[in-house]
Amino acid sequence: MIQIQQVLGLPVLLRSGRRIGRVKDIRFDEFWSLSGIVLDHRVWLRKAYKVVSWDDVVSCGPDAIFVNDNAEIAIVDKKRLFRTYHTGIIQLKDMPVFTKEGLRLGDITDVYFKETAGRQIIGYELTDGFLADVMEGRRRLFLPEQPENVTIGENAIIVPSSYERVLERDHTWKVTGEDG
Repeated sequence: MIQIQQVLGLPVLLRSGRRIGRVKDIRFDEFWSLSGIVLDHRVWLRKAYKVVSWDDVVSCGPDAIFVNDNAEIAIVDKKRLFRTYHTGIIQLKDMPVFTKEGLRLGDITDVYFKETAGRQIIGYELTDGFLADVMEGRRRLFLPEQPENVTIGENAIIVPSSYERVLERDHTWKVTGEDG
């Protein structure tokens, strides 16, 4: 499983071994499928970023991302970065998640993908705030295979009420009071 927070900051290398930058952000298409990697190198004297298409990614490991040697590195104006994790016009980070009945499940702190499934979001890590994270742990919301009832809007994600029952607690954030 790929977590966006673990991908941010990884070096992006060509298969030949030449480094082309580090992951600054992840870009999504209009269906909120992973579409590219925003590199940390800005274009000189412009408000633009270098972007590599996810189609050119050969492997995404725990320590580096490898892309094809002939990968096209596009220059995208900052105003054209519509959907990203945390730098675009519409950002997933800190986006609230609500049920259709208006219950707030939390705010997004991380996004999950399957290595084999590729591009589609399979889940979210949600927070209720710092104190709730420390005392109870963060919650994970994994989506069903075909999340047709999930609406990802510009300012919020709306899920069916039944999704509240499938939230999982991540107790690694919880303070236990024990050493280790």
